[in-house]
Amino acid sequence: MVVKTSDSGLNLAPVILDQCSVGLFVLAQDGVIVHWNHWMSMATGVAAESAIGNMLENALPGLSDSGLISAVKAAAFTGEMTLLPNVTGIISDSESVVGASAPMVVIKPMPDRPRHVLVQVFDQLDFAQQNSTDHQYAKTHQEGDLQTRSILSSIADAVITTDLRGDINYMNVVAEKLTGWRLKEAMRLPLGQVFHVMGEDGLSLMEAIAECLRTGQLPKAQRLELVLTHRDGIGVAVEESVAPIRDEKQQVHGVVVVFRDVSQARRLAAQVSWQASHDTLTGLFNRGSFDSKLDELLQNAREFGAVHSMLYLDLDQFKIVNDTCGHVAGDELLRQIASKLSTHVRAGDTLARLGGDEFGVLLADCAESVAQRIANQMRQTIMDFRFGWEEKSFVIGVSIGVVTISAESESVERVLSAADTACYAAKDGGRNQVHLYQANAGEAAQRQGEMRWVSRIHSALEEDRFLLYAQAIVPVDRLSQESGHYEVLIRMLDESGDLVPPGAFIPAAERFGLMPRIDRWVVKQVFDLIKHDYEALVLGGYRFAINLSGGSVNDEDTLVYISQKMSEFRIPDGMISFEITETAAIANLSSATHFIRTLKKAGCRFSLDDFGSGLSSFAYLKNLPVDYLKIDGAFIRDLADDPIDLAMVQAINQIGQVMGLKTIAEFVESESVLKKLSEVGVDYAQGYGIARPEPLCDGRGKLLLGLLNAYGQPDAIQPDT
Repeated sequence: MVVKTSDSGLNLAPVILDQCSVGLFVLAQDGVIVHWNHWMSMATGVAAESAIGNMLENALPGLSDSGLISAVKAAAFTGEMTLLPNVTGIISDSESVVGASAPMVVIKPMPDRPRHVLVQVFDQLDFAQQNSTDHQYAKTHQEGDLQTRSILSSIADAVITTDLRGDINYMNVVAEKLTGWRLKEAMRLPLGQVFHVMGEDGLSLMEAIAECLRTGQLPKAQRLELVLTHRDGIGVAVEESVAPIRDEKQQVHGVVVVFRDVSQARRLAAQVSWQASHDTLTGLFNRGSFDSKLDELLQNAREFGAVHSMLYLDLDQFKIVNDTCGHVAGDELLRQIASKLSTHVRAGDTLARLGGDEFGVLLADCAESVAQRIANQMRQTIMDFRFGWEEKSFVIGVSIGVVTISAESESVERVLSAADTACYAAKDGGRNQVHLYQANAGEAAQRQGEMRWVSRIHSALEEDRFLLYAQAIVPVDRLSQESGHYEVLIRMLDESGDLVPPGAFIPAAERFGLMPRIDRWVVKQVFDLIKHDYEALVLGGYRFAINLSGGSVNDEDTLVYISQKMSEFRIPDGMISFEITETAAIANLSSATHFIRTLKKAGCRFSLDDFGSGLSSFAYLKNLPVDYLKIDGAFIRDLADDPIDLAMVQAINQIGQVMGLKTIAEFVESESVLKKLSEVGVDYAQGYGIARPEPLCDGRGKLLLGLLNAYGQPDAIQPDT
């Protein structure tokens, strides 16, 4: 009959458990005892009525120094089984169940009840009587205590015990299965002959066991990840722990090794890791892995002066195959192309599918002349290849851009942009060519790359593939009680669903007049979010800063659009501010002034972004009715160490104070910079050292309020690292 306890809802069979001649009790997540069998009552002198509902440390005060309480909590948290060979403080002085030796405890998490543990208490492994002269085990009592062996045979983990010499005197059924040795065959054999582990940790494990036998101390290295060689030669991934076996006088008489088969877990972990870093269609690295490895090469080039190369490949006839034969054929073509390209990369190189029919190659320690030769070999391989599908044959070409990665390379985005430009210069030159990027190669190649971005931007707008992010702007004086202030940022999702940073598509959008449309999209999205959570955001005093391009500032339609939306959505004064760059403002001063004054009447505020970057910053400032000055990040990064930057920031801040403007420092990345800003008197700070950009809304357009804490205050500044 199954009985359900009222306290925990845990299904147990108390009658059956009380018949067991071992101690059994169950602890809930909060450490409260929810079951206590008859054995425990007899052994401890604590009745079940007194134990159930009580904390373990209160029921058994003598456990305070035994380590059992901490071990139980750890097992509940980690979900791992724990074996404690000698636990004092459980058995009462008038013990009537067990002998004088301290009991062994097995702590097992309960899979069907998260954070519950089943604790088994039973006699120490008493395999033999101690010889009083040489302290070595003699013949065991009929193979040891039958009840103990029954329990060890029933647990899921493998158990092997040894005598003081390290010779095996017991192993349970699971250990027999994992090692391939039967107990009767393994008896008295050295542990290392049966429990044969390999790998870089193999030697350290045997040393740890020997040290445990010598000193009786737990090995420092526990839960080592090893490969156990089965008797038939098959390797099995295992995880193990080792502990000494002691008698009632605390003399060491051997060790117990508990291990488990973790092959499946390791395979699953490896699979998850592989899927996170690889393209599932081709088996190559994906865009995220490629960007990370490119960043590593950039760091290497800057630190050691190394020279690397990148190839950007775009198939020339892929669309024809896809449109003619369908996506299944297109997928197969990509797999075959990936296989062909793989023959040209070295073991240390990186070949990735960047998206669609585009591939990237990173060639470590490779000069541009060698990179060009490799690129031409790849181009020739693809040109010689014929793709066949349903009695059709296709000639495939590839355009390849080559770019050098050196200490002068600015960023991952710049390298990718240069490679993209070179690739499309190859296409513009007639396709199926290799083009080496030159910084001064002229407008044609750059324009070709930008034209491609125009098409992608149009598609992203039509398919709603833009996302909003937000980054906190915090008061430098953290005692301030002002509400959260956030700059709204935009990201684009490419055709494969990967994030595209603004630096990759905004230059093309600006050049070809798409920014007003993008800016209006951002305004509409932010206003919709405010409308959805109007009361919480308005009453909380939240403020959002939206970037506007020079094209929007000079666009009368954008001005009318924003004015209408401010009225339509009943946006409170000061809740919305717009950031315009100093360069955009002074490019058409009269239009910018008109734009700012009109929207300020509607309740908007304005920030002059990247202030200080222009040579005439101070001269134009008095003509622009802005509310904030965002100090150019170029002066902030090295503020703590560069006296010139410090003097510039002091001058900008002083001018701002005289004009009644608030100042905001960009690119704050350390505590030392924040401290300098406080000394100077700058009002606000923003940067990765304070808070990284986070998604502003979910996929359904709902505001992620997790971005803002309960008090509407941004996260604290991070310390220098």
